[in-house]
Amino acid sequence: MAKIELTDKQFQNLLQLVYMGEWMLQAYEPADNAGEIDELEQQLYESAYRQGNDDIEFDKKLGGYAPCQEFEDDCDELIEQYDEHTFWEELIIRMANRDLKQMGGDKLSPKEFEKKQNELIQKYEKEFGKNGIENLILKK
Repeated sequence: MAKIELTDKQFQNLLQLVYMGEWMLQAYEPADNAGEIDELEQQLYESAYRQGNDDIEFDKKLGGYAPCQEFEDDCDELIEQYDEHTFWEELIIRMANRDLKQMGGDKLSPKEFEKKQNELIQKYEKEFGKNGIENLILKK
């Protein structure tokens, strides 16, 4: 059995990582090891609760420990910031790669491909940074 010692701040950061990690693993479907993850999460939350951490409470309805609303809100804000950044990054890269494919990018050398890709990425970053999705049109 592994034993580690953490400062209060390190333990608080670990709780945040556990909350966000569990959310990521199971946001859309249960993870293969969902039971093990839930058990670990409960162990950490119970330990935090017993140490007097105000961010964790015992939820009688759930029959277990859970983060308080303020803790969840703080973590959810970080998740939303990550989602926002990831959305734009993925959209820009996918659009640049789509354009490269249409321009015959598979015939370019790796160095030429990367140069052209960076040019397209910068073009889309500028456009979306200025206008968001306002000028985005789906053609059929």
